[in-house]
Amino acid sequence: MLAKTDKIGLARDLNNNALLANNISMLESHREEYRIRQAQSNSLNDINIMKEQIKRITQEFQEIKQLLQNHIQRDNQWQA
Repeated sequence: MLAKTDKIGLARDLNNNALLANNISMLESHREEYRIRQAQSNSLNDINIMKEQIKRITQEFQEIKQLLQNHIQRDNQWQA
């Protein structure tokens, strides 16, 4: 059994969920759109990973900064 899709020239086989095209250029266009969506999804995933890494590095820098400030305060107390 076939079901219409929102794109002219494409139909979906409901038995196996396959995408069927009566027009080869339509099928190639769909494949290209799918590749683009996958690439965008992968890029977004990479961006989210980098955001988490930056957040972690920023937290580590804040900890280092606090340790240095504590050390400077202790040095100032000994010198006073």
